[in-house]
Amino acid sequence: MFRIQNIMHYFPLKLRQKMEEICSVENEFVISYLEEIRIRVGRPTILKIKGIEKQLEYIPSKENILEIMQQICDNSIYSFQNQICQGFVTIPGGHRVGISGNVVIKEGKVVNISYIAGINFRIAKQILGCSNKVMKYILNIEKNTVYNTLIVSPPRSRKNYYSERLYS
Repeated sequence: MFRIQNIMHYFPLKLRQKMEEICSVENEFVISYLEEIRIRVGRPTILKIKGIEKQLEYIPSKENILEIMQQICDNSIYSFQNQICQGFVTIPGGHRVGISGNVVIKEGKVVNISYIAGINFRIAKQILGCSNKVMKYILNIEKNTVYNTLIVSPPRSRKNYYSERLYS
């Protein structure tokens, strides 16, 4: 189960306080349905909760973004360079932290992201039963094997919803 405390230590004190306010007022709902925390330089911080965006009264500076990156990378951004070049860092709990900024490209490959302007925490959660309706098309029960299967779509585009429509 997702615990908001597992990611709070990455945030600057003022953002942490704002998050604690929201979580204490709307505690169960926010914690259960929090999907993303979008933090961008000079813009209000956004919480995406069950598909709805809630704006916080917290506008981070460049220094705040750097502080968050330092926390994410255990004060060694260099050691996370490969992940940063992929555009995200995976943190404990399976959460992904997306990174946006100016991309430095050499020989067709991303070698660095300079001036990190935004960070997006994507909260990993288990969704029980989301694949129940399509499992009969993925598992070959008689042979105790898995069919070659590929379900493709952009993130958060309801792959399960479309799979249900295809096979119902």
